[in-house]
Amino acid sequence: MLVSFNWLKEFVEIDQSPAQIADVLTMGGIEVEAVTRVGDSLDRVYTARIEEISAHPSAETLSLARISLGDRMETVVCGAPNIRIGQIVPYAAPGAVLPSGLEISERSIKGVRSPGMICSAKELDLGDDASGVLVFEPGTKPGLLLTEALPIIDDWVLDVGITPNRGDCLSIIGIAREVAALTNRPWRRPHVRIAESSQHIGDKMSIEVPDVDLCPRYVARLVEGVKIGPSPFTVCLRLYRSGMRPISNVVDVTNLVLMECGQPLHAFDYEFLQDRKIVVRRADPDEDFVTLDGQERKLPPNALTIRDGKRAVALAGIMGGLNSEIHDGTEAVLIESACFERFGIRRTAKALGMSTEASYRFERGVDPEGTFWAADRAADLISELAGGTVLAGSLDVYPNPIVRSPVTVRTSRVNHVLGTSLTKDEVVSYLRRLSIHVDGSDSDMVTATPPSWRWDLEREVDMIEEVARIYGFQNIPITTPRYRSAPDHTRVNHNRISKVADLMNAGGYVEAVTMSFVSREAAREFCYLAETAEELELLNPLSEDLAVMRTSLIPGLLQVMKRNVSFRSTNLRLYEVGKVFTPVPDEELPREDLILAGLATGRRYPELWHFNRGEINTRGAVDLTRDVDFYDIKGAVETLLDGLGVKDAVYVPSKAPFLHPGKSADLVVEGRTVGYLGELLPAKTREHGLEATVQIFEIFVEPLFVAGCKESVFKPIPRYPYVERDLSIIVEEKVSGDTIKQLISRLGHDIIDSVILFDLYRGESIPEGFRSLAFRIRYQSEDRTLTDAEVQEVHSQIAELLTREVGAAMRE
Repeated sequence: MLVSFNWLKEFVEIDQSPAQIADVLTMGGIEVEAVTRVGDSLDRVYTARIEEISAHPSAETLSLARISLGDRMETVVCGAPNIRIGQIVPYAAPGAVLPSGLEISERSIKGVRSPGMICSAKELDLGDDASGVLVFEPGTKPGLLLTEALPIIDDWVLDVGITPNRGDCLSIIGIAREVAALTNRPWRRPHVRIAESSQHIGDKMSIEVPDVDLCPRYVARLVEGVKIGPSPFTVCLRLYRSGMRPISNVVDVTNLVLMECGQPLHAFDYEFLQDRKIVVRRADPDEDFVTLDGQERKLPPNALTIRDGKRAVALAGIMGGLNSEIHDGTEAVLIESACFERFGIRRTAKALGMSTEASYRFERGVDPEGTFWAADRAADLISELAGGTVLAGSLDVYPNPIVRSPVTVRTSRVNHVLGTSLTKDEVVSYLRRLSIHVDGSDSDMVTATPPSWRWDLEREVDMIEEVARIYGFQNIPITTPRYRSAPDHTRVNHNRISKVADLMNAGGYVEAVTMSFVSREAAREFCYLAETAEELELLNPLSEDLAVMRTSLIPGLLQVMKRNVSFRSTNLRLYEVGKVFTPVPDEELPREDLILAGLATGRRYPELWHFNRGEINTRGAVDLTRDVDFYDIKGAVETLLDGLGVKDAVYVPSKAPFLHPGKSADLVVEGRTVGYLGELLPAKTREHGLEATVQIFEIFVEPLFVAGCKESVFKPIPRYPYVERDLSIIVEEKVSGDTIKQLISRLGHDIIDSVILFDLYRGESIPEGFRSLAFRIRYQSEDRTLTDAEVQEVHSQIAELLTREVGAAMRE
């Protein structure tokens, strides 16, 4: 929030510099992110009165304005359409340098000498309007430096970061209260004196609030006989430096009071309110409403609306309606000042994807006792700036007054938490500086009741934090905490996950982090590993695209790939380690499983100078045009399993509906399917707006930790030579290479060192439905040199076993 230092000083006595106040606020928990000087670079810019206006002799769109600078007269060329005799305007003399860096000099324009120029608000960085010259109030004295005639211009702006629990600080008065408490000064707010008419507002208006649960308080005032026009310069400048755009005097008053005290207001054109009544209730089912920005919106269930006798005229706490807005012909204004339920406003704003200055404050809580004063303040300012008469009285619907719950605060507990030695009187003094009402005669305990604007003070520890802020965090003594040293068992799982990440990084994969929220369609699309097809729905989703918790990490990785491809980064190897969520019947909390997911697409090899750019030849040249395929991600998974010490992993054909049936597999460890890998179906790839071939895998990580070797065992280099024998067999298509390897392992011979499948053949001499598999078996002993007879005996046993178990036929 942007805070004008000049404006702040109207509500609290300040004898410190802006930088010092920024430090005071920051040390008090209200962080000031920046302090910026504004309006100080307007040397040689003066106030001037326009005395005469004449046509330019050579240009129809230009005028000659004769201006008075008090002790002298000047004639300048001006192209603004809004200049009038008697106006007080800013005049930049030769030598002036405007905030944009433009240096003013005397020059000839269409044959007429112009010593300087009359400036717009935008040229002086005093507003956004560049359509005409800036006009000051009629009583402004001409001939003075701008900063002398209008001291409000030379200012400092504090950029204050407000945490979500401190909605009471989203205003100038809110910050003034903090400064007052932290510096032990009194604060004040403007005195309101309204000259009311004899007619009562109740004669012309009525208020009904059927849904008091969403609107605890609603206050209205009526002003008649207003004249819509531009606001004075001081009002426009304050709004501009607060980050708001001036619109008209009535609308500007509502925004000014919003920034002043933090109470959002809305002004209705009284003539547009049918049946002369306001009804505050929930929207009708499937109701459509056109807001002030011209957008037609379908209102969500339980959205609170402000209605007249026949229709909705505003979306409560968020934005007004186009059908009741203030316009140039408005003559009577109904002022709304209400306290809406915080969570209801937040739900509606999130459902509609809207965020306004009003909703931002209502979501964080406004002062229910400040709504009445804000309505009076707005009525007073409207009658001052737009004329008109304020009708007597107000309409105030407040059936169930909001009362803050008292909190018990113990001095001993304060000192125990903060490490201080404060007395009870000191604690009471600090709390009262924050307008907290304190009672209690006990030597240690008091009862503290928060002020109406503090929604965040509910527990004793909240009050202790307030004592710490006012006492000063910097005054709390620094001590070394006492603790008992104990082993940190939580690091074990962290180290395992780090090892997974290290293995993937070493394989050329880059880690991605994606949202845990996905659409319902995405949750159902890749839930192959989930035990149930149900999704875990969010109670208050950010949008329909983020409505459920993820059941797979693949949708997030596909979105990352799609974004990278849009930036022409097409050679990708991505992975993510994260949790997926599955609802458990009759359980409040879902099941959370740790998953590793990976994605690879694009070229297998980078384009480097030492790679030959042709087909693979007998000398081993690399084909740079070849894309990654199933065996690339299988290699990445095998490297992972080897790094984690998982020995007995088996790959079986996958039935995942989104994978290519001939280029995919499920990963089975210790008899359990723990993952899948393969090529994404081309049709599925196109559904996601992608053209390249995509290889994916997804694996439960925790079963790998259980199956992996806990310790690495040193194995010396063999002293005796090995013997290799090839075994070529013909088997049915359904018999996999892994099945053959497992059968050979079952023999249990200690001289079988390794079994490698090095050839697969289908074609001539191989019957249909069969295939030829060739294995290379290495025989080696750790304590002797093997003889041919020993090797042949085991080799024959393997052949007999395969013939008996899978019907293998030996090839010569």
